[in-house]
Amino acid sequence: MSRYLISALEQALWSVLNFGVNLLLIRFVAPDQYGGFVFWASCGFVLSSFQNALTLCHLQVLSPGDGGDPVRAPVERLMAGVNLIFLLVVSLACLAGALAWRADGSPYGAVAAALFTPAYLLQQYVRGLTFSRGRPGVAAIQTAAVFVLVSALLGQALLAHAALDANAILLRLGLAYAACGIGGTLWARQGLPGLKALARYGDYARQSGWIFLGVSSTELLTRFYVFVVAGWFGPVALAALSATQQLLRPIPLLASSWSMVARGDLARRRDLGQWPAFARIVALAVAGGLIVAAAWSAIIWAAWPLVATHLFGGKYGDDGWMVLLWGVGAAVAFGQTVVSAALQVLREFKSLALANTAASLVAAGAILLIIRGMGSGGAILGTVAGQTLELVVMIAILTAAIAARRKAGRAGA
Repeated sequence: MSRYLISALEQALWSVLNFGVNLLLIRFVAPDQYGGFVFWASCGFVLSSFQNALTLCHLQVLSPGDGGDPVRAPVERLMAGVNLIFLLVVSLACLAGALAWRADGSPYGAVAAALFTPAYLLQQYVRGLTFSRGRPGVAAIQTAAVFVLVSALLGQALLAHAALDANAILLRLGLAYAACGIGGTLWARQGLPGLKALARYGDYARQSGWIFLGVSSTELLTRFYVFVVAGWFGPVALAALSATQQLLRPIPLLASSWSMVARGDLARRRDLGQWPAFARIVALAVAGGLIVAAAWSAIIWAAWPLVATHLFGGKYGDDGWMVLLWGVGAAVAFGQTVVSAALQVLREFKSLALANTAASLVAAGAILLIIRGMGSGGAILGTVAGQTLELVVMIAILTAAIAARRKAGRAGA
């Protein structure tokens, strides 16, 4: 129970950090520049999912242990090497994209994205590694360090009345993430494999392929709207969508906190064949998450006039209707995270990927259709439609998978 509480506290701190950054930017930065930041931050979130597919998922299905564990150590070294290559590619791609937009004078042309994105990914990798080792307390310390550095760098700029555009924001955040990511890497002492050792990644490539398809479709499902709105309606519309979602972000972060710790417990139940306990953990988490999401969303919607006036400096007051839509999406997303974690522990990567793909296609089509009539806010409804379909399919897959394993266990006995 203490590990769950520490993980929840760490996730709460992470939520406060993200909310604090967005609140400051919403209030003090021009909407187009805030929209530019949201675009690159969304790219970081998408790439973080790809990073998980390539590397972290293979650590998270191992039983917890320290870096010297003979089972974990070679896998950790291999994934560290693969991740380094991934970060280098990401940095070059972000630099090329930012330079292309910068030539057009777009808020998306923030060259500091070439630092921010790989630095954010490095810090997230170290954070995920720490949780996979069963050390949520160390993860909490790392997150606290990010919080302090980001607060200092952004606070200094605001107190000095510096003109913060998207590039300046990303630079400061990138420096904070880089410092903590490098520090965490030194603490982890994973080491890097040689070029010949990297060839062993082929043993994981098949599973990563299915996971990659799954996370690609998941990101298409959950963040497709960002890139559609960014290109179709521009950074100001993207800023409004992000602002109305901010106070609901603790819900998916709570789900992520649960999954970070629960994967280890679910893996132990799996290894011991304790399938009723496995199913009970998942069911209670889904039910609890839906209740919390519904209550929190209703509170934020009722308080939106006060929020827009006092927190957002009078901005986005007419967009409160989006809050209810985001609330439904947050509730469904909580369930998705819980069930997805269970399916990953069962290594049902192929089934999960196919479910994600079907749902993402539904969401993409719905978004493109609905925004024609509703404008940028219609993107939320399209996203929720795909999320709901995926959750229903995932629950069916998980139920069948648990039943099959229970039957196989009885037959073996």
